[in-house]
Amino acid sequence: MLRFFVVFFLWCYSATFASLALAETRFVDRPDVQTFIQYMVKKYHFNKQQLTTLFSSVKIRPQIMSQIKKPLEQKPWYTYQMLFVSEWRIKEGVVFWNKYENALRKAEEIYGVPASIIVATIGVETKYGQRTGEYRVMDSLTNIGFSNSSRAKYFRSELEQFLLLTREHHLNPLSVMGSYAGAIGQPQFMPSSYRYYAVNFSKSGKIDLMNNEVDVIGSIANYYSKFGWKLNEPIAIQARVIGDRYAYLTKKILIDKQLTMNELSRYGVVPIHKIRQDDLKVKVIELESRYSKEYWLGFHNFGVIKRYNSSDLYAMAVYQLSAYISALKEQDKNG
Repeated sequence: MLRFFVVFFLWCYSATFASLALAETRFVDRPDVQTFIQYMVKKYHFNKQQLTTLFSSVKIRPQIMSQIKKPLEQKPWYTYQMLFVSEWRIKEGVVFWNKYENALRKAEEIYGVPASIIVATIGVETKYGQRTGEYRVMDSLTNIGFSNSSRAKYFRSELEQFLLLTREHHLNPLSVMGSYAGAIGQPQFMPSSYRYYAVNFSKSGKIDLMNNEVDVIGSIANYYSKFGWKLNEPIAIQARVIGDRYAYLTKKILIDKQLTMNELSRYGVVPIHKIRQDDLKVKVIELESRYSKEYWLGFHNFGVIKRYNSSDLYAMAVYQLSAYISALKEQDKNG
């Protein structure tokens, strides 16, 4: 029995030591990173020595791994709402809208996306450009992409896109700053989104999502448009639950499906305010308030906002912030 415990202890110690050793190994010395370098050289004709030098400069960032495990979207709605649908963000949203009114109006006309949604997205993402990220994107994507995270494959793909992006835009990969997850600029686009959806809305000759608010406005509008934003359709409406049939809806996992208003009414879910388009499909959204639950119905455009961030909390924050900004702007206009 003693021998068993000694062997078990040595095995655990060896496994732990190997894990720590891998964590402390420079990224450039890791076999999986070398395989990635070879892939980039073969597929996209990158210079092997330049990539080797680049990965030699990547820093191990434990704080990035810590943050990726505890996203704000895991918090209850009442906390999330307090953080992102704040009085400051509402007031500054009106200030931003007034400053870039022409660009926002033009984006509405071209892409069919409301100015309020564009403004609110920037407000939630970076406080209107005030917080665009304090990490080198190269560090963020490499640390997560070559970790044991369940999303490592996705972040390696974004690292691939980032290297292509910096080559296409003649950027130094080590000078581009972003979020802990590698999101870039005022709209916090991931590298793939930057490559595919960013537009030079300012007609300056180059796309700049870090410093050019007009490019930011056009790019966000283009993003939502490409994912199917429907002009003049609702986004979300609050609902209430009557009776005990709602439990059946939850039990049957129908809550995750899109249903019409008439179908939902059979389960006691009804909108607080009547809407004309009751044949539109909606999804029930449960939000945790401080003392109870809130129920909302999310329409197609709510789902489009979720293409930016898949959390119901995020989409609701953008929607509510946009509504408050619109209301305050109208109030200011009417004196």
